[in-house]
Amino acid sequence: MGSFLHAVRSSMVAQAVLSIALGVLLVVWPGITVVTIVYLLALYLAVTGVVSLVGYARARDGRSGRSGSTGSLVGGVLLLALALFVFVFPQVVAGFFSLVLGLLLVVGGAVNAARAIELRRYRGGTWTIALVAGIVVALGGVVIVVNPFETTVTFVLVLGVLLVLKGAADLLVSLWLTSAMKQLQ
Repeated sequence: MGSFLHAVRSSMVAQAVLSIALGVLLVVWPGITVVTIVYLLALYLAVTGVVSLVGYARARDGRSGRSGSTGSLVGGVLLLALALFVFVFPQVVAGFFSLVLGLLLVVGGAVNAARAIELRRYRGGTWTIALVAGIVVALGGVVIVVNPFETTVTFVLVLGVLLVLKGAADLLVSLWLTSAMKQLQ
């Protein structure tokens, strides 16, 4: 039983720190954070598209008699077109970003709620707080998933608050687990 508690506690601490850090970034700079991530994605797409086109051009040089790969040409053009779409319509891409993070909140909140229910057998009232926090996080994730495209910055702000709440709940359960582990020894 001690090894189960130790494994749960160590993974929860790491998840908590990451959740709180990302949540604080999203709360402090919701618009800038999303736009930066979207533009970095567009930059990545543009660079990979150019690399594909350069690979096509290099393979198609007249001296060797080889022809370039049609896949490299088509892939490069599609990647550049996608990069252009992301640069021109960042809010649409940001909406998908919110959708994915909303799904992660639903899963994370459900996992926290399930952990809290499993931990109630160790006595103590802390598990109820973790259960409520897990349910709130999951419900917040559902709200974001249901309507990710309107007011993305507001969703990101709410997402940041929910990530901080999730991280705090993880830390709370981790502290409670440490106490339970000491009692088992």
